[in-house]
Amino acid sequence: MLVKNLVKTAMFLIILGLLSTSKEIVSSALIPILILAVPHFVTIRGYNFKRSSVEFVGDVMNVEIALNLVGFGIVNVRHILPNSFEIVEGSNTVNSFVVGMKNVSMRYAVRVKKAGLYKLNNLTVEVINPLNTWRSLKKLTLNVEVEVKPKVRKIVRIATERTKAKSPIPDIDVAKIGSPGTDFKEIREYNHEPMKFINWKATAKTGSLKVNVFEVEGKKTIWFFVDANLYMENVLDFTIDLTSSLAYHFAKRGHKIGMYLVGLREVLYPDVGVKQFRRILERLSRVECGEESLMSAFEFCKPYLYMYKPYVILITRVEYSKPVDFRSKLLKMGLKGFILNIKKDFGSDFSREIVELVRNTVCKRVKALSVDADKDVSLALARLVR
Repeated sequence: MLVKNLVKTAMFLIILGLLSTSKEIVSSALIPILILAVPHFVTIRGYNFKRSSVEFVGDVMNVEIALNLVGFGIVNVRHILPNSFEIVEGSNTVNSFVVGMKNVSMRYAVRVKKAGLYKLNNLTVEVINPLNTWRSLKKLTLNVEVEVKPKVRKIVRIATERTKAKSPIPDIDVAKIGSPGTDFKEIREYNHEPMKFINWKATAKTGSLKVNVFEVEGKKTIWFFVDANLYMENVLDFTIDLTSSLAYHFAKRGHKIGMYLVGLREVLYPDVGVKQFRRILERLSRVECGEESLMSAFEFCKPYLYMYKPYVILITRVEYSKPVDFRSKLLKMGLKGFILNIKKDFGSDFSREIVELVRNTVCKRVKALSVDADKDVSLALARLVR
């Protein structure tokens, strides 16, 4: 707007001077033209980017950016940050007047509020001439990536309601597949087992091949169904923190852990150990919402459920996913499980009815519990601790 006004003023004075044949008026038109002619140019000779390490959500990262500038003009430098970065100290902008060569630096600290892989590449340098009549914008690509993982809270074990089930929680369940141990379980019909397991005395007595069956070694596999549909968007951070904390809990106790991201159609095959937990943590840190029905997810995973006979943990919002059919399928397969309902702005009668339906019809094997996403994840985990 200022540039247009100066141009209009110069043109007006020139025309007025020509019409009045006044050299003085024509000469005065040079004043706005000279103002517009004030130069502004800045070149970025080099930069240096430093930051402290950050690993988990809630960590604070210190950033220092130094620029070597050459030119003339007012310079506004701004480092573009994602919305999930909260500045807790300093500023991600700096203003300076450059004449010749000058070093400009900014220092600030940010707290990362959400897991993910972030590219902190964009640095904008706006150059303004001293009379604020012209502006130019330059961009500098820093090539900086920061990966932030969900914060893991340590818990003891998932609480369950009292039932007649022999083993209501997975911590004390043995696997249904694995290497045979030394504890005798039963005698049954031969079904392609190794010859060393044949019970010759029982075979001679019954007239048909009988084998000894021993308890298998190892703990039960844990299979997470993590709902990442669009309706989970406003509780996704809470869901990621909760899942990662539970995965850590079971990984430390030697369980195999598998995971399926409902909505993204992605499966992480069951494995054991710290490396598997890190794979889960890395994948959870990059989750975005998609779209898929719960039953479609179940059908996709059915072969793995038959193979591993896992303890299933579904993390969802029941008023949207309606997991009653999902629960029925688990019961038909003879699987145990746990449905964790993430409630948000609790007060929905429909949500309460669905949770109650799941709770009352589940009988022995599949239990349900609601946790509040409006509270800290550690409070939700406290409800899951016996």
